[in-house]
Amino acid sequence: MMHPARSVPFWLALSLALFALVAPLAAAKLDADSEEFYRMARHFMTRDEEKAFRNLAAPELRREFIAAFWEIRDPSPESAENEFRTEVEERFEFVNKYLREANRPGWDTARGMVYMVLGPPSIMTPGSTPYPSIDSRSQLNDESMSTGMIVWPYHQLNFYVVFIDRQGYGIYELDMRRTAPRLLELLKEAKTRFIRAEQGSQDRALEFAARIEPAQDRLFISIPVKDLRYEIDADGGFTARIHLAANLYLADGSIQTHKDNRRIVLDPETQGKGRLAIEWTIPLKKGRTQVDLLVLDQVGGNSNRRLLTVKIK
Repeated sequence: MMHPARSVPFWLALSLALFALVAPLAAAKLDADSEEFYRMARHFMTRDEEKAFRNLAAPELRREFIAAFWEIRDPSPESAENEFRTEVEERFEFVNKYLREANRPGWDTARGMVYMVLGPPSIMTPGSTPYPSIDSRSQLNDESMSTGMIVWPYHQLNFYVVFIDRQGYGIYELDMRRTAPRLLELLKEAKTRFIRAEQGSQDRALEFAARIEPAQDRLFISIPVKDLRYEIDADGGFTARIHLAANLYLADGSIQTHKDNRRIVLDPETQGKGRLAIEWTIPLKKGRTQVDLLVLDQVGGNSNRRLLTVKIK
């Protein structure tokens, strides 16, 4: 006999979606440095990156991957410092020092995950979530303290994240009944975009199309003109500045990283077509190669990524 369909509570559906989104892949044996990197960076890794990282057999190859991982996420390639890496490392140090729960390290807690992706909330209560100092980003306040519950307001994002200790053992879970569903969107975005959550990012991802022509060792990239921002010169001319970066995961397990910066004058012909076309020559090798491609509009700040696969016999 068929049973009547039952609706799933909205908060439960969100919780299940959250688990699917943030649950790590089955762990493989990693050396100590690689394990430390994975714990710190896993919320910013795509599923394909996780697979590639786990499948690298040697620590030397994983070190190459790690270097490329940070490099391709550098928001200011022209500067000496990688601000994204610095921010992630500082957050990782904080969660492990202040957000431990029972025998669980801070990086493995719900609060640790949210802090890693969104950064410090606008207010952190001293009784339940210690904070080492008061600065311009955070103010200590014990308002809204409640037994078994922690509320993190993110004023710049206009929502709250609520954690609850259901068992009374000091282990806090996300309470998705009281937390804005937009948290799931931000956690997902963290895997594919530059994350500077403390500033609040309302920008959408940069749309582009890409294909590979293996016979010519070329990437062809097409970006809608309307989605770009431009530098305007004294004569009223428009110039786009595009940063390209690609990790090539080769069949032998090695990784190659390529970068390029383009300054492109938007001529009338391009404006008429409505799309900006870019050709990029990248040396390809025989076998199956995955290309993790990042395209960044350096004027507007929007970026996006595509994972392409090519097989050369």
